[in-house]
Amino acid sequence: MLIGCANQAPVSSGQIPSAAEIQYQKFFKRNKNNTHDIEGIWYEYAVGSLYNDRLLLQRMREPNRATWIIIKDKESNRFSVLNANGKNNYFNAYFTPTKNKNIYSFNCDINGTSTKLSSEARMTNKNHLEMEFNAPKSMIVDRYEELEGDIVLHWKIEWIKSFPKN
Repeated sequence: MLIGCANQAPVSSGQIPSAAEIQYQKFFKRNKNNTHDIEGIWYEYAVGSLYNDRLLLQRMREPNRATWIIIKDKESNRFSVLNANGKNNYFNAYFTPTKNKNIYSFNCDINGTSTKLSSEARMTNKNHLEMEFNAPKSMIVDRYEELEGDIVLHWKIEWIKSFPKN
């Protein structure tokens, strides 16, 4: 299921980096003096809470949900999000800086749908990014169609930078 722009296989702590991750590691090493704190390779960890009429039904933990690459977009003032293969096939996701240097606006459009995710993302330190949001109804209706009432799937997301460490 596609939740939070995480439409890829989970990563494991012993997983061999993809070719794109290796290339971006080389890029970040070469450009270490010209990159922003948010740029790098990140691992996503997520906790989802499913509510039905404000009653907690289920808590889901996804400790190795996805690997993301964040890179500055040359044509704009935003930072593009790519999957572990260096692509954005199923989504267009990006972070935009705000007036506060530790807070970014996160936006994700799911290609081929009208589904959009938006959240405030906070860098709690240079290697840790946090955000949370309610999944759009279109992303939860099919999976929980047997439930009636007000269904909310709330995600708390943490991204931990794996490279380059600051």
